[in-house]
Amino acid sequence: MSFIKPLGLSVALLAPIAAHSQSLTFSDYGPNRGARAAALETFGANLAEQGIDLTFFWGGSLIGGRGTLQGLADNVADMGSVVGFFTPAQLPLYSIGDLPVENSDTWIGMSAMHELAKTNDALKAEFDAAGVHYVSTYSTSPIQLICSDKVDSLDDMKGLRVRASGPYGDALTELGAEVVRMSQADVYQALDSGLLDCNQNYYYSIVAYKQYEVANQILALDWGQNMSFGIFMGKATYEGLSDVAKAAIDAAGDAFIDIYSESLIDGLKSDRAALEGEIDGNAIDITELADADKKTLRDASNTQIEAWVARVGETGGDGKALLAEYHEIIDRKKAELDKQGYPWAR
Repeated sequence: MSFIKPLGLSVALLAPIAAHSQSLTFSDYGPNRGARAAALETFGANLAEQGIDLTFFWGGSLIGGRGTLQGLADNVADMGSVVGFFTPAQLPLYSIGDLPVENSDTWIGMSAMHELAKTNDALKAEFDAAGVHYVSTYSTSPIQLICSDKVDSLDDMKGLRVRASGPYGDALTELGAEVVRMSQADVYQALDSGLLDCNQNYYYSIVAYKQYEVANQILALDWGQNMSFGIFMGKATYEGLSDVAKAAIDAAGDAFIDIYSESLIDGLKSDRAALEGEIDGNAIDITELADADKKTLRDASNTQIEAWVARVGETGGDGKALLAEYHEIIDRKKAELDKQGYPWAR
């Protein structure tokens, strides 16, 4: 499948940029493999067609994941992948994308978060204050749990050492798990050594990090998605570009939503199918979460959403209003999907 997408800019508009090629650096904390890396390569290829050349630095080789936001503001890199839960003090409103709302469709989530980030004045002011310009959104796809031993229910998680992040980790703590915070890159060895029993992850990332080699049990939570997680530029770098280059980058950011969500939705099926079989000689057992446990998970999620609204209020933000706007966009995207289907299938 080809993910090269037209950016919707006229040939006349783009002609000047081709004559003055722009070179930019892109810092990413992850490995150059898996669905997200492939989508980023396509993002770069789309920009290359418009005369903007991205040089990717993978695996945190230029800036570590926790330092990317400040690194962009300080012009260490021009563009990069920002993870919201690494920067809760600088981006408290942006963390709305990590809330466990009842929305596990990847395209709905990504397109809703993208619209919110581009149009909400409070979020735009937060990005300005942090010294960055928002470009596009990632999604983790729905959250699953991979474990060393069989876990059939939420009750089975009580007392287990579970690597988790953000409000999902807080909800798992409420449900009795012993939550450990660590980088996804460190999880493989932690599972292998017995330091961890389980890991909050996603089908594509389980495959990308090969965690199936050290843990063979998956509890299919199909729970929310992390989207306080996206492509940003340094504000000064973006503002220093020509209007034509800015338009090309913004258009590439818009196109990325469909590119990556299509890849994730297709990959969700193929990665799960691969894990259900025997992947690299490893047999994986996938257990579906019972309906009663799904309700318990929703209740724990609502507790975390209310806690987020309260925290934002303590810093002077209007979390309730932002959440209401987010839900309105999600509902509108759901209606669009129901009526028209996914953009790439229309």
